[in-house]
Amino acid sequence: MFTQYFGQYLFNKGIISADQLCDLLAYEQSTRVKLGVLALNSALMTAIQIEEVHELQRTMDRRFGEIALSKGYLTQLQLDNLLKQQNSRHLGLNQAIIDKKYLTLSQLEAALESFKQDNHLSQDLLQSLQSNDIDQIVRLFLDFPQDELGRLHYEYVALLLKNIVRFLNDQPLLSRPLPLTKQPEGWIISQQAVGNQTLSASLVLSDSSLIDLASRFSQEEITQVDELAKDSVAEFLNLHNGIFLINMADRGLELDLKPQTVQAYSDSIKSTGCRIPITLTFGSIELLLSIT
Repeated sequence: MFTQYFGQYLFNKGIISADQLCDLLAYEQSTRVKLGVLALNSALMTAIQIEEVHELQRTMDRRFGEIALSKGYLTQLQLDNLLKQQNSRHLGLNQAIIDKKYLTLSQLEAALESFKQDNHLSQDLLQSLQSNDIDQIVRLFLDFPQDELGRLHYEYVALLLKNIVRFLNDQPLLSRPLPLTKQPEGWIISQQAVGNQTLSASLVLSDSSLIDLASRFSQEEITQVDELAKDSVAEFLNLHNGIFLINMADRGLELDLKPQTVQAYSDSIKSTGCRIPITLTFGSIELLLSIT
């Protein structure tokens, strides 16, 4: 995630161009190897075992390695070795910048220092970004109340970012909340959960973002906003909310998930709660979230 945040900062400051940023992100992402692929290449897990772990991830908020370890498919030593391989094969934005000769080492050092200062980042927070600590990143960018409801908001957003990584194979870029006064524009995919609390969550997407998200999640070629596209995005939201509710149930918070709804370019939606932009490699979406 550091890649997305620092890359966007360099672009916003005019240090690199939009074309250079796209080139860097594609170059860096192309070297990222999934843990399951490494396990398969090393003959440590079979394809059936890997698919089983992937399916289990659709029902629980756990990483691939954690599940494989609990199922006995990998030992701790094997997992540690695979993680080292994965890290060594992940190029990193800074290395990509140097390889592409977009900046010199001294220019990169100065840009990194400015990034820290402009965003009021301590070295610990910078390391959280560099290590993809999503829970810390959410707390860095969002300012929910320090109470039980605020904690639920933090956990919901953090889980959504994790599920974008898991199920869409993308690296989300979180931005600070937008004002609620401006009317959201786009397709609005919504779902509620009611019980001890009331949760209302919506994804707002343009035509192109809806098509791309649907294609990634369904792993099918979708080229237009049709029923399959809308159903796929609605199912992604339902999957995410289902995992969130399982997490909450483990802590004694029981919620009943309602069916998803889809509205097109509605001007009747009144935003409540918070409105959070999330940038993906294929476009931008917004999360409208209210937990009361």
